[in-house]
Amino acid sequence: MGIDEIKKMLSNLMEYEDSRITHSVPGLIELTYSKEAQSFQVTTLVDGEISPYYDVNTASQALYTLLNAIKKE
Repeated sequence: MGIDEIKKMLSNLMEYEDSRITHSVPGLIELTYSKEAQSFQVTTLVDGEISPYYDVNTASQALYTLLNAIKKE
């Protein structure tokens, strides 16, 4: 998945902030947008760690890096 596709997905999450939408990579991560915290939340399913990202650019770069690291494995 390219960085532009990730940014579009994140923008859609913000657009539908009143809905609970979760994107997931089974066994790896879950991505949601929290209207209350005004942040994207990436949950690592292996350890349950939640990482907040407060803007589209930072969140998209983190997801892109994570997804491409997995691809290489």
